[in-house]
Amino acid sequence: MKHALLAIAMLAGCKRDCVHMCQRIDNWLDECGYSWEVSFEDEGWSSIEDCYNDHWEADQKKEQGCKIRSADWDRRDCY
Repeated sequence: MKHALLAIAMLAGCKRDCVHMCQRIDNWLDECGYSWEVSFEDEGWSSIEDCYNDHWEADQKKEQGCKIRSADWDRRDCY
């Protein structure tokens, strides 16, 4: 259900910086060959779905933080 709402929000032009951050993390993990389980053990995330769920109800302040962290993930190299 959340994914359907997410798709509608994205099509309607709603800006969801936390969703974008989760997608950027997922891309980075894929490119670097890392897993959600190992990389985000402390958060308890095992997939992008967990990242979405933790940020689904993000307020404006949290969205702003996600916007900043998104840019960090774009610049991050594989270790």
